[in-house]
Amino acid sequence: MKQRKESPTLHSLIAFDATVKHGSMTLAAEELGISQPLVSQRIRALEEVLGGVLINRENKPTTPTMAGTKYHNEIERSLATILRATDSAKHDFNDFRTKISISAYFGFAFHWLMPRLQRLQQAFPDYLFEIQPTNSLSDLIASQADIVFHYSSLAGKYEYEHMMIKEEVFPVCSPDLAKKLGLKPGQALNNLSDFPLLHKDVDDPRWPNWKSWSKGVGIKPSNNPIGFRYNNFPLIVEAAVAGQGLCLGWKGLITSFIEEGKLVPLGPSLTSPGRGYTICSNYHSTFAIGNVIKWLVNEV
Repeated sequence: MKQRKESPTLHSLIAFDATVKHGSMTLAAEELGISQPLVSQRIRALEEVLGGVLINRENKPTTPTMAGTKYHNEIERSLATILRATDSAKHDFNDFRTKISISAYFGFAFHWLMPRLQRLQQAFPDYLFEIQPTNSLSDLIASQADIVFHYSSLAGKYEYEHMMIKEEVFPVCSPDLAKKLGLKPGQALNNLSDFPLLHKDVDDPRWPNWKSWSKGVGIKPSNNPIGFRYNNFPLIVEAAVAGQGLCLGWKGLITSFIEEGKLVPLGPSLTSPGRGYTICSNYHSTFAIGNVIKWLVNEV
């Protein structure tokens, strides 16, 4: 049976790599947290395995020989891959935290969940939360997340469903734009023709748009052609804060902007008691997820 040839150790490869990158065994030793003689010893062990000299020890800074440079170029990427994979595996093996995934539309995730994440993590320091935002209904329905936020009426598809925020939709705009248009906080609009309106990109029947909102509250809609559409709610809100026009705001999502004086609420409000943001889960009965759901519901 043919005897297997001796292979270099990972320690020797790491010592060689660090020395080449730093141009110094002393600096390599500092990075690795070992002594300089041990770095030298490990490189000599590597040279014995290979049968040649890898480092010019007389040069300052320390440089690899021609053969050493070639060898380092060949092993550098593979060594980095091994070290990254090792760190990742250590993290996976040592991370015993309970993992909880939460899926929601971008608007809700950005404006309602994100401001609460730090306090949620403080309330459950041993849990690892994964937020899965989406703009797609099909993705939300297909989601295997532990907790899902739907925007609709109660769907009856989950073991647990609770209406958290009932639908209430009203116009908002920046304070500067309100002043320019002669609008006061809470003022009810009766004609949209003279106002710059911000539109979402898709006419989705699940979400009120300016046309359906106008019909719902009984005021004259705008006849101006739509020149530009935004592809998600956070972008529309940012445009409204920047004074680019009026947008429709949802109670619960837009509240902090109003409280901070970034947006001015207008009227009238379109309310639909049977619709809104619903928290859903098939795992409400489990201890961990049940407690997180209770915490989220209490935030309303």
